[in-house]
Amino acid sequence: PPSDEAPLPAPSPEPDDIAGTPDASASAATPRLVGRIREPVLRALSLSWVPLTAALLSLILSIASIVISMRQPEVILILPDQVRVAQGRASGSAFVYLQPAFVSTGQNDRVEVIRTMTLEVQAGTGGAVSFTWDEQARLVGDPDTGILSYEYAADPVPLLVSPRNASAPLCLFDAPDGWFFAPGTYTFTLIADRVVTSAPIRASFTIDISAEDIQFLDGPGAAKFLSFPIR
Repeated sequence: PPSDEAPLPAPSPEPDDIAGTPDASASAATPRLVGRIREPVLRALSLSWVPLTAALLSLILSIASIVISMRQPEVILILPDQVRVAQGRASGSAFVYLQPAFVSTGQNDRVEVIRTMTLEVQAGTGGAVSFTWDEQARLVGDPDTGILSYEYAADPVPLLVSPRNASAPLCLFDAPDGWFFAPGTYTFTLIADRVVTSAPIRASFTIDISAEDIQFLDGPGAAKFLSFPIR
């Protein structure tokens, strides 16, 4: 039978039954966010950047190698600890035996060429005299007397100097005709002209020659020589 009482309200839905709530949207977006972060990480871990890095490093090394290979040869001149001076009035002039050493200290394999050498000799405040490189010599000894002498070994040809090949020729330098040593202090300057590098190499040293030394060198007979320590 009809009733005058109002119907009871329907029960409210539970929170978990509500569709489209913020918590549900966050839960659905989490896997997509993780996927977006994981993709570049996986791409980086795939080592696709290694070939590019290796190519760049190879280019840098190639450029460095080219720069080093094009550097000018670096050659130093090392003087011996003594020089031998000879003269005789019959020989026409004084002459000197000197054995310089040329050593390459460069960082590449380029070869330097010593075209020629000149030995300038200056006494006190006077002008310098140029000794000419005439030949390469060889030191020999007489088995009977034990006396040392020199003999011809080669012409004064250009010298090749590289990191694998030093050069140390025993050189004979001849004074101008009619020039002889006298007692006094002499300054010698060796000048080596180069081919690859335009600037010559220079090295200087000094010796003292006494009156007794000159008397021995000018003695009768074949030309004699004396050894002098250089400083």
